[in-house]
Amino acid sequence: MQLTALTVTNFRNYAHQELELASGAVLLLGENAQGKTNLLEAVFLLATGRAARASVDADVIAWDVREEAQPFARVMGKARRASGDVTVECTIAGRPGPRGLIATKKFKLNGVAKRAADVTGAIAAVLFTTDDMDLVRGAPADRRRYMDIMLTQADRSYARALSAYGKIVTQRNALLKRIGDGSGKPDELEYWDEELSREGAVILQERARAMTPLAGWAKEAHARLSGEREELDVAYAPRFAVGWTPDRIAEAPVDDVAAGLRGLLKQGSARDIGAGLTLTGPHRDDITMMLGGEPAASFASRGQQRTAALALRLAEARLLHERTGERPILLLDDVLSELDQHRRDSVLDAIAADQLLITSADADRFPAGFASQVWHVRGGVATLSS
Repeated sequence: MQLTALTVTNFRNYAHQELELASGAVLLLGENAQGKTNLLEAVFLLATGRAARASVDADVIAWDVREEAQPFARVMGKARRASGDVTVECTIAGRPGPRGLIATKKFKLNGVAKRAADVTGAIAAVLFTTDDMDLVRGAPADRRRYMDIMLTQADRSYARALSAYGKIVTQRNALLKRIGDGSGKPDELEYWDEELSREGAVILQERARAMTPLAGWAKEAHARLSGEREELDVAYAPRFAVGWTPDRIAEAPVDDVAAGLRGLLKQGSARDIGAGLTLTGPHRDDITMMLGGEPAASFASRGQQRTAALALRLAEARLLHERTGERPILLLDDVLSELDQHRRDSVLDAIAADQLLITSADADRFPAGFASQVWHVRGGVATLSS
């Protein structure tokens, strides 16, 4: 897969920018805070429907236009795929709210309005940023997000189940609070337990089926990145019934997985009512990571954590390739910082993609002839090197 063109309007610090992009390695050079990462975020938005660094969608709308009557940001990308060319467009429209702009996202696929779930994965991309060390040292929510973004690009049924599941958990939590204050009845939980179990079983099973091969690919990628000096072990850690290993979850009929989850919800209902929260289900899952037999979060250096996180991203790219038949675009943000020269060389040797967009403040970190195209970014303007 190759992104052939990218257009951004009123996006972050870009007023308007059009880029015609080459295949191979595309290098985005510039000092910090000039807009290099914003271009990667724009591609990621087209691929996943999410802005990687935005707490709310309105964050991506340029400050210069926020006082206008109808502030908006727009990103459009054209990609060449083995299955046919595709154009994806995302418009984020803002309107005044009590605490700032409230934004609405709208998507088009080949000029036709679509839901976000129907656009996700049309342009496949994997993003690595400096924040990815949170995959190793951060909270379980960071690792669940990793699984969810990966699988929503690979499988639209997973995206639908995940969307429905989030809404069901919200409704069940609201009911738990009402039961706790006496305005709801415990037998009302039965309906939401049934709904949650059905969608949750799909999520559990798809995660289990993906994480087993992904763990092997992450181990292989890490061995290459570290020069065989360290061994990374990754495992899916579902919060599920005793005896239900990831392999069992992956292989069992989905109805059996749903029945197991429904039983856990019933057993834990008193605890859930006391907490006012649903404490069982895939929204409590995690991934474990061991480096040389020790927990990577506790014992790995920053460079080792960075290498482990990159190995996970390369494994993600492999999974998307296996599932979709398309090599995803790799988006690497300042990937070589905080690595010694040996690891830098290993990273550049390990990267395999039809197209790679990589940012850096220092061109000297890359060997001669590495990039097929170089863009210089300054103050929200990207200029193609002659």
